[in-house]
Amino acid sequence: MRRLALLAALILLPGTALAQGLVVAESDEGYLNLRAGPGTQHEVLRRLSPGDRVSVEEELGTWARVRLPSGERGWASLRYLERRAEPVGGPLFVAQTGEGYLNLRRGPGTQHDVLRRMYPGDRLDELARDGAWVRVRHVSGAEGWAYGVHLRP
Repeated sequence: MRRLALLAALILLPGTALAQGLVVAESDEGYLNLRAGPGTQHEVLRRLSPGDRVSVEEELGTWARVRLPSGERGWASLRYLERRAEPVGGPLFVAQTGEGYLNLRRGPGTQHDVLRRMYPGDRLDELARDGAWVRVRHVSGAEGWAYGVHLRP
């Protein structure tokens, strides 16, 4: 009981935060710079790809000090980090199509941009549905919409 009270006190202390898990969002550039400090004037340490997971350790304005799964640390713009939706169903797999691939799109419909091609057997996590379209997370980490007719449990 005493440990529980101590943990609750630490959580409620100002300035004490638990690491928050986020992922790198899709962007026009196709990557997010991990920098040595909070601002574009700081050196780029490496590029992060959409879907890469990070833990936020500290926030300073629109910047976050993050830790990668490898343990590497740096600063990234919060504008390009987002919470990842949790799967709502079991895994899905891309079925065989006439073209040999299935497009992962930015939105539910053929009028939306193609983010990537997915191939028969690729594993997907179902995130949401909109009519015949399914929002999915590809095994690569990319998220988008796929036409549900071409998906199998």
